[in-house]
Amino acid sequence: MKNIIVVGCGISGLSSGLLLARAGFDVKIISKNLPPHTTSNKAAAFWSPYYANGDRVARWAMESYLEYEKLSQVAESGVSMTKLHRFRKKDFAEAEDWEAAIPEGRLRILEKEKLPAGYDEGFEVEVPLIETQIFLPYLMNEFRKERGKIFQHEVKSLDELMEENTTLINCSGMGARTLVNDNAMIPVKGQVVMMDVHLNIPIILDEREPTYIVQRKDGCIVGGTREENVFSETTDEATLTGILDRASKFFPELTDAKRITQWAALRPYRYEVRLEWEAGPDLLRGKIIHNYGHGGSGFTLAWGCAQEVLQLAREI
Repeated sequence: MKNIIVVGCGISGLSSGLLLARAGFDVKIISKNLPPHTTSNKAAAFWSPYYANGDRVARWAMESYLEYEKLSQVAESGVSMTKLHRFRKKDFAEAEDWEAAIPEGRLRILEKEKLPAGYDEGFEVEVPLIETQIFLPYLMNEFRKERGKIFQHEVKSLDELMEENTTLINCSGMGARTLVNDNAMIPVKGQVVMMDVHLNIPIILDEREPTYIVQRKDGCIVGGTREENVFSETTDEATLTGILDRASKFFPELTDAKRITQWAALRPYRYEVRLEWEAGPDLLRGKIIHNYGHGGSGFTLAWGCAQEVLQLAREI
């Protein structure tokens, strides 16, 4: 049996590790940080291709959508299908062809009278909402049911993990900057606040700012920012105030709501998602499959990417 070591325990590492373990591989996940202390835990985590590039993105996104749809039938998964209202102005060109990734029949154009002031177009889409505080522990539990093992350890070089008959899966996110010296990886900082309010609302998204409002069981997440090449994970009060001001134009109830907490995280962006295999430094000792650089689409692409990782692991 081929041995697999996955580096990283965010959504990319867990989804890849789980599919590999279910396929019969002997899988270990090794990561410096484990949930709830990963970048994935800080995501608003609703399905929407964002800040991810490459010819395979639309396919990965659709494959992931269909997998989340199945998971929404599992009560303990923390995944649900919910409506997303996406608004845009005609002078803003969205970078992603997100409409191409939506399964047929899940998208409709909103009538003009339902658009907020200042917007030219609106779309209603049924999308997966992934409650990270529930879903990531669920995945860890499912992985362990398949005899997968998880270890907390900082990997400083992939070479230290190379063993005979072993394939490494590099899901290290921003860690790839140093782990494999990939200077194409840049952080894109995002700041959000969580408000103590429970509204019966769809997810709201305006990608231009960006502004998004996501109602979860533990509070209402309001974001965000898109700060390229910023390495600090601290929040800025003036920025958070601006985020809430924008969001309050959609829902005035947010103005007087109590703030639960706030945080910042670094999206692991790359000009193109890297999903490919390469030979290790010693051809007799192993191979490496890279799966990182998903930008703001880690959850949106996770299962499509994991399926491709599994395919590569079977072939090499």
